[in-house]
Amino acid sequence: MEVVTREYKVYNFSELSEDAKEKAKQWYLDDDFRPQEFENIYTEDLHYLFNNSDLKMQFSLSYCQGDGLNIYGKLDLMDVFAAIRDTDHSGEQFKQYKDLFSEHEQKTIEAYMEACGREIELPYNRYYCYCVDDRVDFADEWIEILEYCRYKNIQIDTIRKMEKLVGMMFENLSATYEKYGYDYFYNADDEVVNEACEANGWRFLEDGTFFAE
Repeated sequence: MEVVTREYKVYNFSELSEDAKEKAKQWYLDDDFRPQEFENIYTEDLHYLFNNSDLKMQFSLSYCQGDGLNIYGKLDLMDVFAAIRDTDHSGEQFKQYKDLFSEHEQKTIEAYMEACGREIELPYNRYYCYCVDDRVDFADEWIEILEYCRYKNIQIDTIRKMEKLVGMMFENLSATYEKYGYDYFYNADDEVVNEACEANGWRFLEDGTFFAE
């Protein structure tokens, strides 16, 4: 029996030439773990922003027809008011909606929730992955329920305004996540890749090929 041992010169990412770094970065961008990691990051962000809701994402970001990102699932409408009122929690992304609802209008919607419930459904896109939150539709059902319950002077405009607010918020949030996604999947600077390589102990051959021990 003969035992043959081969020696390899292996490098940390930071030690590679510029051409080799580009090859290593493309390997990093092409890794199968990245879609799941992206989904985990922004699903967690959704849970942080809307912590009483059960929201998920569907996405396809391959520069193909039907691509995009859609947020769907059960939304607690009290989370909407919390997001637009508490910018310390939600950041700047919902600041534009802060003054859209007066306190009286919010109280009106909260009163209607007693009959209609706090949760609505953000639609799932059954054919592609682009955002369909412009199809949010609960106003007519609410109005029907309130009429059946004999509510007087139903503020129909306020209900439709709430429906429009939800659609706008999640259209914009989906577009923001989609932008982040394209950047995440198709761009990676040296610092980000170097941090990932150091954290995982990844090393490379001189030409930037990943070294699998």
